[in-house]
Amino acid sequence: MTIDDEIKLHIANLPNPPEIIENWEPIADSLSDMFDWIGSKIDWNKTLGHVYQDLGNEKKSWTSLVSSFIHKYAHDLIFSSEGIFYINDSSLDFALKIPPNQIDTMLNLLIELVPQHHYFFDVNNQWCLVVSSEGYVDFGVSKLAS
Repeated sequence: MTIDDEIKLHIANLPNPPEIIENWEPIADSLSDMFDWIGSKIDWNKTLGHVYQDLGNEKKSWTSLVSSFIHKYAHDLIFSSEGIFYINDSSLDFALKIPPNQIDTMLNLLIELVPQHHYFFDVNNQWCLVVSSEGYVDFGVSKLAS
């Protein structure tokens, strides 16, 4: 079983599972177009309201730390979104469209089971939340969003 299959199975077992989007490249392209980048990472210095937190070395605590971070710094933007896209660096060959009220559930599942960087961003590409595999969480609003 591939990691794609494993994650899809976990998602299918959720109540009201998020939408799985097989054609994820246009979604990744839209994120890429709405933020300035340094190499393969968002240039957070060119975003509005950038906040970040070091999550430390205890990966088991990351989901609760990221959830607290969201509720402290980004709750209003995230929970007023029409929907949230999720992609990662390369572990999964699909994207997800997540209702805002499922962000905590999906954070738990994805951070625990999927390696690499995690990108959560609203369907209008106005903000982005990144949980890096190095143990950082970043949040910022695009200066390019209309």
